[in-house]
Amino acid sequence: MESTSQGTDTDRAFTEAIRGQIDLATLDRLERESATPEAAKRRYPQTAREEAARLKVPLTLGLPGAAPAYARNAYDGELRRQLESQPAVSPDDTWSINLHERPDHLIERAAIEFTVTHQAIASSGLGLMLPTVPREAFLALADLERHFIDGPRSATSRRLLTRLNDAARPLWSDELRAAIERAPALTVFFDFPLGLLTMPGDTSPLCARLPIAYRPLQPLTRTLRLQTTAPPALGLNHRIKVLIAECIPVSDRIGRLSREGWQLARQTATSDALTVAQAETLTLDALQEAVAEHRPDILVLSAHGTMVGNFAALQIDGTPCLFLGIDHMPPVVMLSACHIAPRGAGAITVTDLLLREGALAVLGTQVPVDVRHNAMLMIRLLVYLAEEIAKPGQFATLLDVWHHVQTFNAVNDILTATPKLKKWAVSLTPAGRPVAVEFMANRATGQIRRAHVYEDTEQILGEIADAQGQGPRIRNWFRSPGYIPESLFYVFVGRPDRIFVSSLRHHTERAFAADC
Repeated sequence: MESTSQGTDTDRAFTEAIRGQIDLATLDRLERESATPEAAKRRYPQTAREEAARLKVPLTLGLPGAAPAYARNAYDGELRRQLESQPAVSPDDTWSINLHERPDHLIERAAIEFTVTHQAIASSGLGLMLPTVPREAFLALADLERHFIDGPRSATSRRLLTRLNDAARPLWSDELRAAIERAPALTVFFDFPLGLLTMPGDTSPLCARLPIAYRPLQPLTRTLRLQTTAPPALGLNHRIKVLIAECIPVSDRIGRLSREGWQLARQTATSDALTVAQAETLTLDALQEAVAEHRPDILVLSAHGTMVGNFAALQIDGTPCLFLGIDHMPPVVMLSACHIAPRGAGAITVTDLLLREGALAVLGTQVPVDVRHNAMLMIRLLVYLAEEIAKPGQFATLLDVWHHVQTFNAVNDILTATPKLKKWAVSLTPAGRPVAVEFMANRATGQIRRAHVYEDTEQILGEIADAQGQGPRIRNWFRSPGYIPESLFYVFVGRPDRIFVSSLRHHTERAFAADC
């Protein structure tokens, strides 16, 4: 495990680590091919070059730093009284804001380094410690999250994302970029959503380039305990039971819209590989009873999100809830609720606390999202899960499925942005197919680079518009009024990378080798 601070020693250590991975891959291949010692010696240079060209190394990152508001508010007694179920947490269990002024900062950093090293070894990968997240980056993130609460505008969102990238620029190094380029996925110990940043040379945020599993840093002692007592891998390569728990009253417009989405989910995703049940859970007791009755593998919890002081909670029966009190927490919880995983304000979030209640992986939103767009994402995720169970081979883990759904939802972010774009999406192309169908069925396959997914999607849609004779007008709509890359403002916390949906033997073996 290495630091990304600049210097010849760090460069050399990183190069040697990659070289070691190439050597291991080369020896493994020669052994699998039963090469004799003489043949192995002769073939080694060429085999090493081939393995170097295709080497993918799991990457674990330690991202120290906490939002300024976290230290100010995390232990405010009045806030705790507003949520009496919030257990006491020691102030010694947190990161300081300015580590260089604390005498124990070396101990804290060593604890994170241990956690990163443990995970890197368990995954047979690399681990890197990044510099402390600049204070300005947290402030920029907080402004971005507040902007969404007020109703996002495309131009302002782009400007705030640019400000966020500028503030976080010190996090990038040549070593980090090289490691990410070789990584099939990231595990990030975080209090800052690294996936929202755009790596130099890319045009889309990092979460579009590759899957990211986030593991909360705060409080640090709990992070250490969870890392060293990791649960076994979970296989969902059976008929998956999904429970949609609706906590929003039907009298609420959002409640009516969400029910329409869930009805479509039941019609679309239900198959021999996946069942979808729906329950009205307008009280916490009703929610607990529904989960106890159905015992789902995946709980989709539809509720309003709310901020109470510095707590990001679910609102159930008019009450903010951080702890659900479910006896047998489903391994996967997907929160269909607005801004219940914000990071800029240093909030204590229900997404993180559900891990404490026993969930293995929790999906949440950093900002308010459109209920219809969110339902579309959930439906697509369930459909791809069902397809993978029925015909395994495309995806290994739940995180892989989610990343595919999240990344390639860019076209929906664009085509549902304005009434004009929605109308254009269903207009016919010269081939007689609607624009959206033409894009998905014929134009996009093999043409979308994940690191440039929005740029490439605009390019292909523009070409379809050209064929209709509308190219300049449609491209102008992409800029003004524009669109919001809403699909990127989700985080999957916990261990979605440990939930396997493929029954392929090598995936299963890899699952049980990890985190041991």
